Amino acid sequence: MKEQEIKETLSDIRDMMERSQKVMFLNGTSGIVVAVWALLGAMAVSYLLSGSLNPIQRVWNPIHKLDIGTIAIVASICTVVFCASFLTVWLMSKQRAKRMGIDFTLDTGARRLLNSFFTIMVVGGLVCLTSLFNELYILIPDFMLLFYGLALVVISPIAYKISVTKYIGYAEILLGIAALAIPSLGFLFWIIGFCGVNLIWGVWFHFVFERKER
Repeated sequence: MKEQEIKETLSDIRDMMERSQKVMFLNGTSGIVVAVWALLGAMAVSYLLSGSLNPIQRVWNPIHKLDIGTIAIVASICTVVFCASFLTVWLMSKQRAKRMGIDFTLDTGARRLLNSFFTIMVVGGLVCLTSLFNELYILIPDFMLLFYGLALVVISPIAYKISVTKYIGYAEILLGIAALAIPSLGFLFWIIGFCGVNLIWGVWFHFVFERKER
């Protein structure tokens, strides 16, 4: 009997240690908020380029040459959306970890993966910025989807509970490839990827997992 209790105790300790080493990046509510940030960003870019807050309308209108000031504003909007999204995920993940009684810590492996995540995102941002300056506007949504998807796949090993992050990344990559195949619909695929996919998995994860933990 004592041996069985010892095994169960060791199993519980091992499980707690494994969970404490993983960041709570999977958070349904944060996925929904990230989708809202992306939608607001799309609306802001749409208004800047065409005077309309309807991002779907932007899909059908070709982008003409942009001046340096407009390029700077577009780059700033993208940066603000990314920072707001990451900060949202980080704070909500930290809150969820606290609610579950798990240490919100990063081991060496997790820090390396985060470094890889930011490296991919920075490279992707530079590629998009270079495309802006070279008037390759039609390819920017494709690059954003591809680099974002790749970054999610890379970071998926530190996602807690199930590896949904990996499949979200695959979905973003596939949308990026589809956008490359049909460049004229790149902005539409961007809206589907950053707004639709994040919203769907956020709602699904919230109702399937988070509600059970409360």
